[in-house]
Amino acid sequence: MMHFRIPLNQRLRDLALAAAICLFAQSAVSQPQSIHPGEKIYQQTCAGCHDNPEATRAPGRESLQAMRRSTVDYAMTLGYMKIQAKNLSEKQREQLLDWLGMEQQDNTAWLDAAMCKGDQAIVDKNASGHITSFGIDSRNLRRLSAEQSGLRKKEFADLELVWAFGFPQTPTMRSQPVIAGDTLFIASTDAGRLYALNTETACVKWMYEADYPLRSSLSYGKLENGSPVVVTGDAAGAVLTIDARSGKPIWRTDIRLHEANRITGTPVIHEGRVYAPLSGVEINYAGDDTYECCKTQGAVIALDLESGKKLWTGRTMEPASRQKISRAGTQLWGPSGAPIWSTPVIDEKRNRLYVGTGENNSLPVTGTSDAIIAFNLDTGERDWVFQATERDAWNYACTGGANCDWGGKAIIVDHDFGGSVMITQRKDGRDLLVVGQKSGTTWALDPDKNGELVWSTKIGSGGFLGGNHWGTASDGERVFVPLNDRSPTPDRPDGRPGMYALDLETGEIIWSHQAKADCSGDRKQRFPACDARLGYSPVPLVVDGAVLQGSIDGILRVFDGASGDLLWKYDTVKSFETVNGVPGQGGALDSAPYVAADGTLYVMSGYSRFGQAPGNVLLAFRPKP
Repeated sequence: MMHFRIPLNQRLRDLALAAAICLFAQSAVSQPQSIHPGEKIYQQTCAGCHDNPEATRAPGRESLQAMRRSTVDYAMTLGYMKIQAKNLSEKQREQLLDWLGMEQQDNTAWLDAAMCKGDQAIVDKNASGHITSFGIDSRNLRRLSAEQSGLRKKEFADLELVWAFGFPQTPTMRSQPVIAGDTLFIASTDAGRLYALNTETACVKWMYEADYPLRSSLSYGKLENGSPVVVTGDAAGAVLTIDARSGKPIWRTDIRLHEANRITGTPVIHEGRVYAPLSGVEINYAGDDTYECCKTQGAVIALDLESGKKLWTGRTMEPASRQKISRAGTQLWGPSGAPIWSTPVIDEKRNRLYVGTGENNSLPVTGTSDAIIAFNLDTGERDWVFQATERDAWNYACTGGANCDWGGKAIIVDHDFGGSVMITQRKDGRDLLVVGQKSGTTWALDPDKNGELVWSTKIGSGGFLGGNHWGTASDGERVFVPLNDRSPTPDRPDGRPGMYALDLETGEIIWSHQAKADCSGDRKQRFPACDARLGYSPVPLVVDGAVLQGSIDGILRVFDGASGDLLWKYDTVKSFETVNGVPGQGGALDSAPYVAADGTLYVMSGYSRFGQAPGNVLLAFRPKP
């Protein structure tokens, strides 16, 4: 068995964005003297959030207990929980980790039996890439033809499950796989493991384990000598390149501008370079009034694919400097924010790349937050900026904390661009940049006129966890926009979770499918939040005119792209018998959970962030014989 580790000094992992607001209030529950000291620490410092995931949007206790020890430790020392855990001693952290991991079984014993034998273990050096990055094609359209996928629209109604693969210590499946030849490369991000699987049988060709949790989706490319590589980003803000044939690490480059920078969007390979986006987690620290908020900023870093050497840094703003003293007596910093959560798209014709940004995290506000930015491919300079929402500034202190005293200088709406820009083409041959926003608005810009607005369509209410999250897709005539809005209520009547098909030329809505709660049969038992969690958060995928769309309620739906008719649906929130013997459980569908190649649809199920249903499976579907 080939199994490699990067030698590093620090520990691992990032937990959950929403749990950062839950500062460690002491539990009022009296504790028996005989309980494990780690459980006592958990009850005092963690239970208020992690035992109430529906309310707090934090991973539940079971998700923490399923994670790798070093992943949870990383969350407390360098990740989302750094501020919350700052008063725990090293001994207390160790006791907490001991207790959380008490029920875990051996998580590597299954590997020997799952390893490929003979020719099935070979990764073909010359294999062409079927799926090479998040955007599927070079324009980020997320579109596959019948020839590329091996699947036709009419076959989706006849799909059946052929195998399931379970990943240990993994409650969240967030990283889109890549496929080359008969090899599927997939990251088990919480466990910090990258696998090469045989697409036919799901046997394991190799497994690589990093000391840091992995975070982004994958890209596949080749070095100058023709050697294939897989590129990804980890939770500590580094880009990694792995030999696709052996699983051996080639290089790892820390690209952070600040210790709280992270990589969420996919590092993209283009002509011997890697273009990696930087996001951040500093907003989670801001809920502590003693924290000096904020310095972290979004950026794009260009790297040499052969060596990992940094070539240029494209910043979203100037470096932060000292600002005023807060009402809590803490030094404040700014400007900050405008993180880049999405995957860059390369515009070779205009020698640019495009990204979307999030809100500012402190004052002063900038003209680059909640914006689309065009960076020059050669230099990293900003060629132009289109700002969709002005003066948006937000962090986790914005519920009354001292690190969110904007004094009328900013608004609090959290309208990030979380999804990637698509380079679409109009009927007259001119290009059009299309992108969805968490505001519930979809935008179309002219790349030949420095991002001038062509059309915009407001569909839903948007908000903190609403609007368009992970992006859009296009079949060349229509733009498919999923919304993660909450269902309409008397005080928020414009909430519109569901799928919307827009006319590419005008932005007009052609058809829509409103999300509705499905608590049929025993779903309420399997998924207690079935009547509340039903938004369409993940990015769509178009296959031969069929539109694949997942939901945070764990149901995969396939629509006819032209008519909006429902062709097929499959409920993934259940237990699965897996080919590798690891207990399998499906959960929420989020991020980018599906790809297709050689007549097989691959679906990842499970997403424990934001209080959603955890899961750890990769499912393979093929048309019935």
